[in-house]
Amino acid sequence: MTVYVVGGPAGTGKTTIGERLAATLKCPFVEGDSLHPQANIDKMGAGHPLTDDDRWGWLEQVALVSAKAAHEAPSDTAVVSCSILKKSYRDWIRQKSPATQFEMVFLYCSYDELVQRVAGRQGHFMKSDMVKSQYDIMEVPHGEAHALPVDTTGKSPDEIMTEIEKAYSLN
Repeated sequence: MTVYVVGGPAGTGKTTIGERLAATLKCPFVEGDSLHPQANIDKMGAGHPLTDDDRWGWLEQVALVSAKAAHEAPSDTAVVSCSILKKSYRDWIRQKSPATQFEMVFLYCSYDELVQRVAGRQGHFMKSDMVKSQYDIMEVPHGEAHALPVDTTGKSPDEIMTEIEKAYSLN
């Protein structure tokens, strides 16, 4: 069973790329933001960054719900979006469903580009002034097993998908 976790800070294209990757793999896509408890959504909506303690329960849900989606899919594969900003978060997800192979696709770009992308969003609880808190704790997984860092700076979704498809031999 394999779950591709499309991660990175707000504004990197997790949902866009996650949905496209799921379509390529013909498997379910789980929107990780939908798994946040209301308290987390309220906190972020009020402009307060989440702490590690706020995230652990959410990350566990990301692991369990996405593993269940992969288990129930004919392809034994699923894609989930989740920030996975720190190595400890990626490790936590792996620990919560050890029978699942989690492939971390980590999207990142320049701070200025993130702020610009998030500022252009409508109706999302993550506001542009919250980007700095995510950017400051971001640990890009260079050299980490089962993790693919993808620099999205100035790239279109098509270019990003081509890079991911090449890395995982999906084309």
